[in-house]
Amino acid sequence: MPRLILLRHAKAERLPSGGTDHGRALTNSGRKDSAAAGKLIAERGEKVDLVLSSDSRRTRETWEGAAPHLTGKPEVRMLRTLYDASDSYLAILKAEGGDAETILLVGHNPTIQRTAVTLAADMSSRDGKILADRFPKSALAVLDFDGAWETLRPHQMRLVAFEAPERD
Repeated sequence: MPRLILLRHAKAERLPSGGTDHGRALTNSGRKDSAAAGKLIAERGEKVDLVLSSDSRRTRETWEGAAPHLTGKPEVRMLRTLYDASDSYLAILKAEGGDAETILLVGHNPTIQRTAVTLAADMSSRDGKILADRFPKSALAVLDFDGAWETLRPHQMRLVAFEAPERD
């Protein structure tokens, strides 16, 4: 049963003078939160075999902070299309998913929230209602479905969990 873990990047610095949005780094608290998100994924017992991450600095740094806490060595793809997407990551998941059993997608809001809401079949649970309202930095949504990535359609996945790392 394919599983999708959607992870919103951790807190990033404000846009520096003369800098670019794409090049924004994580703040100190963002680095701590990305590690906490990795621990949360590991505590859930998730075995990620494919990571799809936006190629922005803050999403790369979020993945790098989470990665040491996970088991195994997943394939990692840094994709500009995830940075540029504005509506949903559905088409990217269909194109990139292949035979992956568990995909961790590290992306940006509002697209990551829209993707979760678009894919979930039922948003009536407590987690679904919270997710429909907001998707905080470093939060993760876990969704399952029966089928192959290339056949994924809206409202086909089951929302298993929606969690955010606890702050110190």
